Amino acid sequence: MITPLVDMLVASALSLAVAVVSITAVMMRIYELQPFYVVGFFWNRVALAHLKMGLALGAGSSLLIVLIQWAGGWVRLERIGPIPNAWATFLFGFFILAVGATGEELLFRGYGFQHLICAFGPWFSILFTSGLFALAHTANPSFSRLSLINTGLFGLVFGYAYWRTRDLWLPLGMHFAWNFSLTTIGATVSGLKIKLTAVSVVSAGSRLWSGGDYGPEASLVTSFVLLATMGLLWKRPPARQQQGIVAAQYGGRT
Repeated sequence: MITPLVDMLVASALSLAVAVVSITAVMMRIYELQPFYVVGFFWNRVALAHLKMGLALGAGSSLLIVLIQWAGGWVRLERIGPIPNAWATFLFGFFILAVGATGEELLFRGYGFQHLICAFGPWFSILFTSGLFALAHTANPSFSRLSLINTGLFGLVFGYAYWRTRDLWLPLGMHFAWNFSLTTIGATVSGLKIKLTAVSVVSAGSRLWSGGDYGPEASLVTSFVLLATMGLLWKRPPARQQQGIVAAQYGGRT
């Protein structure tokens, strides 16, 4: 079930993805003399492992957060009416969320971000683009100071995931799986309720812990889980690619 606001954002996600993919492909061909996939989409066994890890982290962390919120009495699950054209709606939602995550990752962790790393180093680049990532979501419904902080933390985790792996599969997997898992169980994602199934997650307690109308991304539970995820990537880093824009300058260096 798509509301007018979600319908507008669907169009925005599609147009963003098309624009970013097109511009990246042109920049890669003109300035790097390389095909598009070198920006972080080369495919090999390491990339597959990164994608699997990203999907597991994104889905696992989002479901863990909602489980903690439910156990704490901060959210409740409600059954809603049947979804018209359920399978078509579900597949469309899957497609749009995949396209949206791809567009955002290319925009914030793609060509420009990777050249920032080469010019200014990883930490400035990760912090700077995380701030931009957070600010890009300030127009979403029910945005709050905590959701601003958490969105910045998401940017830190995704940016660091790229830095540790030198490809986009890990951050893309986390980004997509987070959005898709929450949407599938009926939670609000970044202030938007996209109804793909006959279940809904509703705030039932303190907004500080439930996230209120913005959803789990405005919850203090999410803050703790994101910090734990960052620590996991720090302590148990995944394998690193030896190709791409950043690898050409940094090679195997941390």
